[in-house]
Amino acid sequence: MLAAGILLWGMAALSAWLTREHLSMRAEAMWTALREGKPLWQWPLQRPDDLVARRVFGSTELVTSDTGLRITSRDGTPFELGLPLNGPVDLRHWPLLKLDAQSSASGRLSLSYQATETAAPCQTDATPWDTGANEWVQDLRSMAWRAVSGAACAPPDVVTYMLRLRVQLPAQATLRIRQVTLLTAQPMAPLRPIDAQAADIRLPIDPLTADVRRNTPLVRLPADASAESLLILRDSARQTWPGALILPSGRAVAAPGRGNLPPWVDWTTLSAYLTFLCWLAYRHTPEVQRPWLETAAIAFGPLWLIAGLRWGVEPSIPGALAFVAALIYGGQGEWRRRPVTWSWLGHRTADWLWPLVPLPVAAALIAADGHGLTKLPTLHIVAYFAWALLQQWAMLAVVMGRLRKTQLPAPVIVLITATVFGLLHTPNGALMQLCFMAELWWAWCFLRAPRLLPIAVAHALSALLVESGLTGHWLRSLEVSARFFQ
Repeated sequence: MLAAGILLWGMAALSAWLTREHLSMRAEAMWTALREGKPLWQWPLQRPDDLVARRVFGSTELVTSDTGLRITSRDGTPFELGLPLNGPVDLRHWPLLKLDAQSSASGRLSLSYQATETAAPCQTDATPWDTGANEWVQDLRSMAWRAVSGAACAPPDVVTYMLRLRVQLPAQATLRIRQVTLLTAQPMAPLRPIDAQAADIRLPIDPLTADVRRNTPLVRLPADASAESLLILRDSARQTWPGALILPSGRAVAAPGRGNLPPWVDWTTLSAYLTFLCWLAYRHTPEVQRPWLETAAIAFGPLWLIAGLRWGVEPSIPGALAFVAALIYGGQGEWRRRPVTWSWLGHRTADWLWPLVPLPVAAALIAADGHGLTKLPTLHIVAYFAWALLQQWAMLAVVMGRLRKTQLPAPVIVLITATVFGLLHTPNGALMQLCFMAELWWAWCFLRAPRLLPIAVAHALSALLVESGLTGHWLRSLEVSARFFQ
């Protein structure tokens, strides 16, 4: 119990530390971009993935190229391009919209925005677009905005839901569009290094007294806040100032932002890892001779992808390949020689009932700090049962199966198995702790009665119940790795 308590504390500390590091790196990158005069919001358009829904809305033909998107109007009717919004966009302080494009014929261009999902959409009247133009810059504050009903709208401020371009060209005319950029209308003051204590804004922010004329204030997050609290405060600050520099307490910025590691580092690591797995597979014997080595080899791939923060909006290909390679290695090891005896189905009623103990615990958490159950898609539910079975097979049959070949006592084996399972949900601190506690119980159940399917069913039911009734409160989300920071 003491070891479990220490591990729970360590997971929360790891989550908060990784979140502070992420926020610091984002602030450094933003500070560097501002110093170099680069825009904060820019949409390079080179492939369908760069558009909302991966397509142009309207009767058009879309062709991709290295120089941008080429859109040909089929019948001369208007078509729309949705710009993806991964977070709030500040159109109050960056109101100049610059379009890097060229058309084969004169046409008309208008804009529309929807600040939030529940807000009414607003749009502008169409303005002329000349054939020879390579750039189109428009101050969004000077345009007349109106709702669908015709009522006047205010110019856009903070937009989080929808921003679209609406273009009308003659039939068979072509628009080549390369990039859309937002520019600030205010001259940027020279940025100086930020010391560890500097702050323009202290939390919580009072919207009534906040100086909204500022485009890049420095917001300082409090010390000793949890990962969930840090992200809640970040999101709250970004709703007022999407362009704010948000730094954790005690962090400084004095040098250009830290960039990502070059791609060859990940590919080299993957190559070494695959070579090591092949060597281990070649040296297999009927008995597991190197249980610690096999355990570490199997755990490395998933941990490198998840805890290494390589699963984001654009997942790391080497990380994903390492994850799959670990599962393949574990599967072939189970097929060639099963270290411990286990079966899929439970033969007694107790085999099915004992793993369900976390289910009423999840219900109690929802009753204490949850919300009404939300309906989950049927396909998602079915897929999660398969995903839960894969996870428990990897953790209990493969990882714990090799740990049981060591000389460790059973409680230590259970703790190690649950710790690895918790770390596979890094950096989501609350989710790491929930998964650690649940896996402690399921690992004990598996030692008592090695039946895999009952545990997988209990895992899926508990996780789906938590997803339906607890996410958005004490539990921020079920996202892991870099996706947790979105």
